[in-house]
Amino acid sequence: MQTGDEQAERARQLLAGAFHGVLSTHSHEHEGYPFGSVVPYVLDANGLPLMLLSHLSQHTRNLDADPRCGLTVMEPGDGDVQQRGRLSAIGEVLPVAPATDAGHYFDYFPHSRPYYDQLGFRFYRFTPRRFHWNGGFATARWFASDRLIRANPLPCDVRARIVAHMNQDHSDALSQYLNRTDIPSDAAVAMVGIDATGMDLRVADTLHRVALLRPIASADEAREVLVEMAAARR
Repeated sequence: MQTGDEQAERARQLLAGAFHGVLSTHSHEHEGYPFGSVVPYVLDANGLPLMLLSHLSQHTRNLDADPRCGLTVMEPGDGDVQQRGRLSAIGEVLPVAPATDAGHYFDYFPHSRPYYDQLGFRFYRFTPRRFHWNGGFATARWFASDRLIRANPLPCDVRARIVAHMNQDHSDALSQYLNRTDIPSDAAVAMVGIDATGMDLRVADTLHRVALLRPIASADEAREVLVEMAAARR
């Protein structure tokens, strides 16, 4: 049985690495009924889910009328769905103006830039109040928001330098990191982001989360951990 801290870390990694979830809003058209839709997201500098939403979408209309909502994400895998980790959060989704993390979002979802530039999509941020974690049989529990939300300790320019350096000079290491998660990496692997507890890699059009060996708080610590992970054998 995992401890509370171990479950919190597993839930935190799931939130950071799901990259999409079911957003449940209050239906504006059918009062009193919930409305669920799948939306992509990425964690911003404060560790909060950032979404790019169309002003024409039903969920956006619902949020503009009532920002209270829920976000549910699930661990991928096969077999019994009830044995996989699930994380549900309640909170509010509000527009972000200006979109200070737009570039970060487009690093993860480059195909969405025309939606913002040409089609009038807007950025929204989900601010959770509480999280409900279920990691399998007899593991369900609530977590306060501050147990799971962790701001990125690396400034934007530092993250950009690390990502550029790894992609230009250490593509072999990126493949090795991905192999630690049992994900085949025959195709090219690119880093798109790094934060206190993990790095985010892209293979073709798919994003993958790889946990770091230990939390980092600076560029120097990031370098040390990345070198250790590249040198480690499974």
